[in-house]
Amino acid sequence: MGEIGYRRRRRWPFVLLILLVLLTAAATAVDFIVRDATENAVASDVRTSTHAARATVAISSFPFLYNVAVNGLVDHIVVDDYEVPAGTLRIDQVHLDVHDVRLDRHQLLQDRHVHITSVSRATITVVAKLSSLQSSLANDVGLEVTGRSSDALSVQALGRTVATVDLTRIPIVPLCPVTIEHTGGTYRFTCTVAPVPQSVLDALSQAASARGL
Repeated sequence: MGEIGYRRRRRWPFVLLILLVLLTAAATAVDFIVRDATENAVASDVRTSTHAARATVAISSFPFLYNVAVNGLVDHIVVDDYEVPAGTLRIDQVHLDVHDVRLDRHQLLQDRHVHITSVSRATITVVAKLSSLQSSLANDVGLEVTGRSSDALSVQALGRTVATVDLTRIPIVPLCPVTIEHTGGTYRFTCTVAPVPQSVLDALSQAASARGL
């Protein structure tokens, strides 16, 4: 009996170690599954709210469930919206990079709804691309895009203003000072806001359904 008891005692640390590894693996798998489902749900709602052709969402926060349920915090979210209408124009891509997203934990746990209360910083990049023909014509007429604010970009040709573009018609684009980069037929309009204004928080909260949780 003494030898059998000794063998059993020797097995227990290995059994506990195996159980710990299995529980950790299961918890990690559940965390990734829930995060992936949440990304898909948010992407679907973002696409609907902005009327985009396609949207993707990537959440960087591990462990996701613990950070959200206990701290009400998501470290980093990246949203990419494609073929997004902005008035009569269609924008190729809107890239939204947000950091330190604070959530209302009570609404999350009780109502299964994501309500974003604050975002410390966000960088928004709007990308518009011209086709080869459009680029050629743009060069011929001396096309220029100027402006300092996301709600009033001026498109000029032959020295005259031919259009004014308001990017804030896209719900996830705030009113902000922009920098403009032009490479070939691609225009990039970028701005950073800190903290993120309420208008964008409202748009993200409306988009951020908790169906995936």
